[in-house]
Amino acid sequence: MACTDPMEVALRVRNLSFRYPSYPGLPTAPLISRLNLDLARGEICLLLGRAETGKSTLCRILAGLVPRFFGGRLSGRVLLEGEDLGASAPFERVCRIGVVFQNPSEQLFTSRGESEVAFALESLGLPREEMERRVRDALAWMGIQDLRERDPATLSGGEKKKLLLACLKAVDPAVWLLDETFEELDDGTRRDLLARLREGGRSVLIFSARWHEAFGEFVDRSLLLEQGRLEAIAAKPGSRAFRRLLQEGGFVPSGRVLRRRRQASLVEAASLGFRYGPDQDFSLQVDRLRVPRGGILAVVGDNGSGKSTLAKLLCGLLSPLSGEVRIEQARGLEPAGQEALLRFSAYIFQDPDLQIFLPTVEQELAYGLRLAGLAMVEVNRRVAQAVAQFRLPDKRCPPALMSYGARKRLQAAAYHLLDKRLVIFDEGDSGLDAGEFIRLIRLFQAPERGLLVITHDLALAEHLADDLVRMKKGRIA
Repeated sequence: MACTDPMEVALRVRNLSFRYPSYPGLPTAPLISRLNLDLARGEICLLLGRAETGKSTLCRILAGLVPRFFGGRLSGRVLLEGEDLGASAPFERVCRIGVVFQNPSEQLFTSRGESEVAFALESLGLPREEMERRVRDALAWMGIQDLRERDPATLSGGEKKKLLLACLKAVDPAVWLLDETFEELDDGTRRDLLARLREGGRSVLIFSARWHEAFGEFVDRSLLLEQGRLEAIAAKPGSRAFRRLLQEGGFVPSGRVLRRRRQASLVEAASLGFRYGPDQDFSLQVDRLRVPRGGILAVVGDNGSGKSTLAKLLCGLLSPLSGEVRIEQARGLEPAGQEALLRFSAYIFQDPDLQIFLPTVEQELAYGLRLAGLAMVEVNRRVAQAVAQFRLPDKRCPPALMSYGARKRLQAAAYHLLDKRLVIFDEGDSGLDAGEFIRLIRLFQAPERGLLVITHDLALAEHLADDLVRMKKGRIA
């Protein structure tokens, strides 16, 4: 993991160790221990690690954000193009190192796509003509010119990441840090992005809890983060040894796929039509769709193809302009309005922070149970059980201090306790390795419940689902 010629090193890490401060309910151990890394100029390097092994923390250390803004004890050295990172503030390194966070909502704060791309350029004091050129070129580089006037808050998770990548391209730093950036991108976008990074000769460090086939074509080197240290992966992509490593690490689905007999429908949609407004090109039209009772329906498709819109129609968060949604009742499938769908369904958002809002794990898990009128003894019993089942920290722990993956599990646990008949996971696998997400799905499976899983991981979808549909431009392809 070391380059012999220091002039060829874009990023060098030596003897890096780090631990977060301890908080009530969240004692911490060393997260990174005497870690070493060299990223060569023009190299695309993949860092694989299971959820909560310290990938995002390492990414933010390299960007100079940790411990400056998060606290903790850091030792060791990080050299960016030969200069010590600790000697300068993050804003002084904007043109030299850039990062796309795991949760895109943490980085987006303007109301127009082009304003988002222009923000860093304005901070750098570039001439207006130069800014306009860079914004235009960056949007075209990612193929998202149609997002120029869109409010980033209205975009899908994948579209938000595309916008952030365009922001990075507009500045074009010497080193790119991409933290779980490929998770919510469709496969075509993954390959196009990697090809453009390769063509541009950029130095890129990719942090991921998942293996995508596109990595095998474009990544120069793969490393494994375990127990706070990095090890080179000697096995070649495509080899039996490499496949075994991926399966044992939970980076790809593993184990036998269990297919069930074709089940009766729990939910059916017929002639479903929707559009957001007359000024938008997108419209959704689904002639027929079914979610099996006791089974899993996977929905795949490119970014912006309408997967989340369809899911929100099925659970009552949006009202269709035409058609109907029928759900299983005592007398069979019957049409359901928005209120009935909301009572029947649980929708687990892409971003867990949209659904987590209370001070502790215990309060978050108990909230719905208390509203349902359960006795405190029963509430406490179910909360303790959920903490164990979903591998959550101490019930006193503040969710704001938990990792992204842990917040995803907390979000899922809260809805598991509500015992809804239809559960929708919208990119629920982002932030989790494949093995952990499969374990989470198994916790939800029940004979009287149906699951709908939206994902960009086709291998995961094929592994889990009884039925699979692909969406394209608001239609089922």
